[in-house]
Amino acid sequence: MARRAGGGNDIQWCFSQVKGAVDDDVAEADIISTVEFNHSGELLATGDKGGRVVIFQQEQENKIQSHSRGEYNVYSTFQSHEPEFDYLKSLEIEEKINKIRWLPQKNAAQFLLSTNVQDGFSDSLLKNRIWQG
Repeated sequence: MARRAGGGNDIQWCFSQVKGAVDDDVAEADIISTVEFNHSGELLATGDKGGRVVIFQQEQENKIQSHSRGEYNVYSTFQSHEPEFDYLKSLEIEEKINKIRWLPQKNAAQFLLSTNVQDGFSDSLLKNRIWQG
């Protein structure tokens, strides 16, 4: 959520997320590793260390009021990446989402790419997953 700080043009960002009970230990796989807004700011995608992508949509009443808190609700969740083993390089590829990018919107559909590899253009392209909403 975002709010104006002290009447100026500074924006103060706050984030709060709870999965399960507040007093539970946080699992390593649940830690958010990347965040990306779509071009309009209506959708927010997060990726975590467990390979999951969660897409949030801005609440309808917050779209109308520009001074609102900007709260988002879960819109969609999916498993983007699973742990893999690269037999050519003899190494394990973790499922952690390293980057999410929204593609430019050409019609009503929304597309995003997520990747769990950082070590080369061709590898990254092969490991990308596409979501259409």
